[in-house]
Amino acid sequence: MVGSIDVPNGVGRILMSGAALAVGIFATPPDASAKEKAEGVPFRTVFALSGLGDQWWIADYDHPAGWFGTAWRKSAFETGDAGALFALSPVPEDARVSRADMKEDNGSLKEAGKTSKDFFSAQLQRRKWYGHGRYEIVMRPAKGEGLISAFYLYTGPHFGDEHDEIDIEFLGKDTTKVQINRYDDGEPLAQPPWIDLGFDASDAPMLYAIEWSEESIVWTAGEAEIFRLTGKENLPQPPMKIYVDLWAGGPQQAGWSGEAPPHSRAQASVQCVSYTPPDKNTPQCSDLMHTN
Repeated sequence: MVGSIDVPNGVGRILMSGAALAVGIFATPPDASAKEKAEGVPFRTVFALSGLGDQWWIADYDHPAGWFGTAWRKSAFETGDAGALFALSPVPEDARVSRADMKEDNGSLKEAGKTSKDFFSAQLQRRKWYGHGRYEIVMRPAKGEGLISAFYLYTGPHFGDEHDEIDIEFLGKDTTKVQINRYDDGEPLAQPPWIDLGFDASDAPMLYAIEWSEESIVWTAGEAEIFRLTGKENLPQPPMKIYVDLWAGGPQQAGWSGEAPPHSRAQASVQCVSYTPPDKNTPQCSDLMHTN
């Protein structure tokens, strides 16, 4: 199937061809850890039209774990006619400092563009909490050894919860496949499936969705269901937060994603993200698509 999004005001047509690890949870927008977890309302963000808006937050910090080699920076994210762009690039040698120095940083090293990580890249977090319903994204993942482009729902110890998560992850070493997973009280699927899409996801933006209910989680690519998990006992419980990011695997991810070469540069793009509660008819990314 070949589809497209129609966008007004001269932005043009966005063509689509073909049918997580929890990283960056430790710095969050000011209202993100409110214990009452007031759930967000339905939304649809078409980035080329609206820009970021006030309900998306761009991560800007260094993940404290030594195994995670990507620093989140606002400068690695932008919006424009192509939507939201996530740019991964190597950290220049003159910007590198030791982990010990960054651990003691009062903010001045980060403000000066320093990091102990190997790469700069971008992450988006939705400010509110979300429950059962349909989550859609129009996304083009990055291609390249060791690169991970992810769309996922998450909560965990940082928010006073057990680790719950629902993932769509593209491994840049083979973007003709997608990996899905879920964590329930910290337990992932025993064998997270890596599913053949029948097309190369890095060629053009495509619609992907997570349909989450009390009884099942259904993952889709385009109009095709690619995986279904059933049984309430197998499912995480709401609410969770919405994340999108691009990062680079290192030595500890070598057996999974591969290890990103030190001079890797890549870009992932997102045109639209939407959330619709169960049994509601609110605007979704898929409403903007049509078949040519």
